[in-house]
Amino acid sequence: MNILARLAIAPVIAFSFQSHAALLKLEKGTRSIEGVNISKSATTEIDKSTTELGTVGGGLRWKKVLLMKTKVYVAQLLVSSPERFTKKPSDALKSLDDSTIAAIQMTFLRTVEADKVQNSFRDALSINKVDLQNPAIKAFLSAVSNGGDASSGGNLTVLTQKHSDGTETVIYEDTNGKQTAVKGDRGLTQKIFSIWLGTPADDGVASLKNDLLGS
Repeated sequence: MNILARLAIAPVIAFSFQSHAALLKLEKGTRSIEGVNISKSATTEIDKSTTELGTVGGGLRWKKVLLMKTKVYVAQLLVSSPERFTKKPSDALKSLDDSTIAAIQMTFLRTVEADKVQNSFRDALSINKVDLQNPAIKAFLSAVSNGGDASSGGNLTVLTQKHSDGTETVIYEDTNGKQTAVKGDRGLTQKIFSIWLGTPADDGVASLKNDLLGS
């Protein structure tokens, strides 16, 4: 039984598995941020179907600690229909509706404990008025916690996919390569990506959003 068939068993279900291949296969680009190459495109294979993604942009996520800017990760945003994605800050999140698949990959520049990653995501979701009691959101945050620490030099990937029945799936791939898939209702993609493209939770996220959108 493939992963999407498993997910169809219930409206919301989390299913974890260790993948032999990374969720994204990036094609090397021409620029780097903090030593991390920013791809020009990528492919993802889900249920033996390969989809090409275009890279929208990349940027640095920093966090102010004791008045100092601490570099946390370099992120790059990819979508399946880059020609339909708008980089206008107020419209970028909504324009994800035009892509079947959206992904963000974070390459960590320092090790961050699992609870801090989860708290950062939870704070961003709260600021964007996302219901933290929504079953899919609860399952996603649980996957972040269960995924363990984000290791320095490791890649953490969040990918969402829309289905023909109106449901949407988010796949969380931790820095050890373990993937957890959560199926939810229409709008799950916008909820999840509000972490980076919605109302910024702090100045570091605001800076990253501007970098991702080339603002």
